[in-house]
Amino acid sequence: MSGNKNAEVFLHRTSDRRFIVAIPTIHWSAEFEEVDKISIQTEHLQNSLNYHLFDGDTNKLADSIIELVKKYA
Repeated sequence: MSGNKNAEVFLHRTSDRRFIVAIPTIHWSAEFEEVDKISIQTEHLQNSLNYHLFDGDTNKLADSIIELVKKYA
């Protein structure tokens, strides 16, 4: 099992209240509505990250992304 990984995470909030999150290092992005329930957002991010990431703690990363989104919601 590998240790923690560092990556740049980019967050963009659109004028129609959507969020686009991107991690260029792994060629990954996700989009969701600001009004989506946090549990739905977290599950969506975890599933997508699990598909794209083979190392690292995807649960912790998804939780960190959600915390970042909460700051700008």
